[in-house]
Amino acid sequence: MTWYWWILLASFLAPAVEALMVALGEWWFHARFRRNPGRFSELIIQVTTTGREEQRVNEIIAEIHAFQLSMPYQIWVVNEPGQRDRYPLADRVITVDPAFESRAQYKARALEYSRLVRLSEGLARDDVKLLFLDDDTSPTAGYITTAFVADYDLCQGITAPRIEYGARPFRHFLLSHMDDMRFLACFIYCSFFQGVLGKPLYVHGEGLCVTGSAEARTTWDYPIFASEDLVFGQNAAFQRRAGRRANSGPPGSALSWGFFHEYIQLTSPWTWSDFLKQRRRWLWGNLHALTHREILPFWGAVLVAGKYVVGFVLYSASIATVALLLLDWIKPPAWVYAWCYGSFVAWLGAFAVSGWINSATPRTRQRSRARYLGHRVLHSVAAVVLCPLTASWAAVSLLIVYFMGNPRSFEVIEKTGPQTRRGSGSDFGAHQQPFEGRPEGDMRERVPV
Repeated sequence: MTWYWWILLASFLAPAVEALMVALGEWWFHARFRRNPGRFSELIIQVTTTGREEQRVNEIIAEIHAFQLSMPYQIWVVNEPGQRDRYPLADRVITVDPAFESRAQYKARALEYSRLVRLSEGLARDDVKLLFLDDDTSPTAGYITTAFVADYDLCQGITAPRIEYGARPFRHFLLSHMDDMRFLACFIYCSFFQGVLGKPLYVHGEGLCVTGSAEARTTWDYPIFASEDLVFGQNAAFQRRAGRRANSGPPGSALSWGFFHEYIQLTSPWTWSDFLKQRRRWLWGNLHALTHREILPFWGAVLVAGKYVVGFVLYSASIATVALLLLDWIKPPAWVYAWCYGSFVAWLGAFAVSGWINSATPRTRQRSRARYLGHRVLHSVAAVVLCPLTASWAAVSLLIVYFMGNPRSFEVIEKTGPQTRRGSGSDFGAHQQPFEGRPEGDMRERVPV
């Protein structure tokens, strides 16, 4: 065989390499993860929302209160103006001032506004932890507790599409399993990069936990419309501009990154158009960051761009190798087949793990033990059966949204099922239209910054 056949066959090793990364990430968490409960005095759990998911946000707040957490904590809701939603169980509801100016747009602008509120109130401290949630994410009690005691400036756990995972209609069942790739990307790469290497590759806004001082040093004030989580996490890790802005705090030692194995539970899109809308925002937000050095530091951009390139090369090489083997155009030695089969089993095993973990939803725990285990086995099998489609759709959908072009906005999708939807989609950041005033009786705050 010529040299390029070996390159094609080497692509089959990727699942085995990823399995090794998972093993190293799990080892790091169990052997090297640092906890320091005495370092932190207060936790602020912040839900940032447009106001379209009032019911879901109130469910999340009630879930957190039901945990009866031992640490002192507050729940903040940061919202856009002009909404008629109410959050009676929240400790604070802060509405972004329509006149507030920032280089950041949409969600990042709201996050920057809340950061300045904390700065003005003396909460930008090293002993204050901030846990950021989206308006569809439910942290487990273990997630909150571990994030609070983690002795790192920034840390995250694993995102899992557990909320309504595999639920009807059949379309959502399929879309839930298309999100198996999202879980695996976090399970593999976040655990290895954030944990073992201490530098992030991916950063997800759901469940991002940072100290008040780390937020003050890094800020959210970048010329971005999306991918604020990636931009914040990469700049915090590489400290390209920490301490260089007024009110960002003095520069100091590099901020530390940590990873822990607990779950932040989220919802998969309910329609194919929402799936593409979500991926379009992510891809173009990332591309915008990659092509602007005032947004993403050089080495962060290298890591993210490298992952895109390597991912497409490995996928294309794998498809080409399968075709060439089936056509009998290449005839590798027998030991190469054993090597490829072993890696293929590791690939199937990864999807089985994804189906097993993601199907451990709170609602399934209400069933009998036999039905609960059957439900999880069913989704593990479904994840394995669908994995060729799942992997292919992950690549194809990126191509689709690339050719759809830059949305230049923060398009939000429906977070709840069809039976509870309220209206059609709209952009995060409708606050940039003329403000018509707050509803009468609204008790939310608009804090000058």
